[in-house]
Amino acid sequence: MDTHLEASKTPMEGQVNAHQHVEDVPLDFLDPHRAALEGNPEHSEIPSLSTLLAVASLALAYICPISCGFSLATGILIPIGTALGDTTNITWLVGGWSIASSVSFSMAGGLSDVFGRRWTIISGQIFCIIGSIIAATAKNVSTIIVASTLLGFGCGIIFVSYAGISELLPNKWRATGLALTELAINVPFNIANVIIATELNLHTALAWRWCYWIGLMFAVVSTVGTLLFYFPPSRPQFDHEKTRWEEVKQLDMIGLVLYTGGLTTFLIGLTWAGQTNHPWRSASVIAPIVIGFCVLAACFAYDFTLAQRPLFPLEVFRKVRDFTVLLGIVFVAALLPQGSLYIFTSDPIQIGLIALPNGIVQFIFGAVATAFMGKIKHLKVQILFGLAIQAIFTACLAAIIPQSKTAWSALQAFAVGPFALVVLACYIIAGLNVPLRYLGLASGLIGTFRSMGGSVGNAIFNAVLQGVTSKDLGPAIASAAVGQGFDATELGLLIPATINAVVGVPEAFAGVPGATQAVQTAAVLAFRQVYARAFRMVFFSTIPFGVMAIVLACFIRDPSIYLTNHTAIHMERDGAFNKGGVQGHHDGQMVGKAEAEADNKFVHTGKS
Repeated sequence: MDTHLEASKTPMEGQVNAHQHVEDVPLDFLDPHRAALEGNPEHSEIPSLSTLLAVASLALAYICPISCGFSLATGILIPIGTALGDTTNITWLVGGWSIASSVSFSMAGGLSDVFGRRWTIISGQIFCIIGSIIAATAKNVSTIIVASTLLGFGCGIIFVSYAGISELLPNKWRATGLALTELAINVPFNIANVIIATELNLHTALAWRWCYWIGLMFAVVSTVGTLLFYFPPSRPQFDHEKTRWEEVKQLDMIGLVLYTGGLTTFLIGLTWAGQTNHPWRSASVIAPIVIGFCVLAACFAYDFTLAQRPLFPLEVFRKVRDFTVLLGIVFVAALLPQGSLYIFTSDPIQIGLIALPNGIVQFIFGAVATAFMGKIKHLKVQILFGLAIQAIFTACLAAIIPQSKTAWSALQAFAVGPFALVVLACYIIAGLNVPLRYLGLASGLIGTFRSMGGSVGNAIFNAVLQGVTSKDLGPAIASAAVGQGFDATELGLLIPATINAVVGVPEAFAGVPGATQAVQTAAVLAFRQVYARAFRMVFFSTIPFGVMAIVLACFIRDPSIYLTNHTAIHMERDGAFNKGGVQGHHDGQMVGKAEAEADNKFVHTGKS
């Protein structure tokens, strides 16, 4: 087999330094396209039992931070805040989780490319174990916010396993492996998160704490499974001649500090934006957004020009149609507004029933359809199909609120459900196009842009909502209440009580004199009608974002030709079932040390 490497004077995609003393490295390390075509056996190999158990353990790792620590907990956010005595700051349970996961996504992805996936993922699982214990035993809201932040940080690290699962399986079955993560996330907790969380909260002695105790159980099981069965290459850069301390010293610490500090500051500003004490024009919003953006820009400027071993190599971003465009797609596609609570009902069981079709459709797109992605191929078309459904059905929501709860339930399922397929397809495309040496970083960047898109979307949609509600909400509630004989001098108490009642705060009207049942009903109805008009404007505002995502997807270079029987790497050993010692890489797709040292320049394989 020809393993000739062409010399090039310009550092480009798929480079390896000729002075780098390496052991044999898989061709995927340099050129995944060539490896997929040249190392394509007639039949894909059957993964070993240890490999299958490793993949299963990695999939189960998502249940603790996502299904339990986020999905179940956010389904009963107000009841948790009520139990802990603070229904205002409890919203930071969501904010802390989101910010922490966004920061750790890319950081962990890049670090796993240096120090290996195994211990990187295990460190994330340990964060989740600690976070679950703290949350399950929390006595106040501040403690549970800290715990949620730890869970989010651990979750971002665990997402490295998207790269870990992909590289262990034949190219054409990578999507099936990632579909297992969606299966674990969705069944049963994410499909019926509000219903399950409400039942646990109302009918068990530990109430909402079960959300975290259940997550802890799965975290322990997945961590033990990872320890026993997951043994990927411990040196992903194949720099065996270096000590770990030498690798630490070569880390891009300046880029790491700039990135984590800038992104954290930026997301804090977005999370604050529009809250009661942080209006959009306030310094507390503008300053962190501007400062964070500038620091992030400085991070990428430094890494693209000055860093010797950058955390974010420029050659990865130069693969515009193969990778960079995917970041724009997941960023824009993550802008998904939701509004069952404000438009229809505050009853948690009813909200859960409304959301049930959404959970089922997410399962169908994320776990079922994705499992056959490698068989169907045409990855670009699949992404375009998912984005088109998402854009059309999100815009259609504007036509059916607040008239039909049933139509809302059905349409929002297809407005949200395809997002899982789109994101997983982007991970698959990145895995087929990006050299193995940067695969962790590429997966982490997709996760970060996906999470950032959600944060930016929330900020944009909150601004649109407030543009309508700040002007119309108070007068609408006042008019409805006075029309039922309510004393206008007590409106200062009635309006905030109505807002609390809609979001599910118990006995919200208890301290409002003259708030009869008729007044309460009229006030809540007025609230929902105003928010229905506001959400209609939000759904109209999603149309340009949907079009933008579809246009970006048109520029993807479809890599379906590389969905072959090729397997990029094997585990170093078979874990608990090890019988044959250390395994080698597969298909003879190796670049030997002599070839890697053949020239004093950077050597290049494949095309840009």
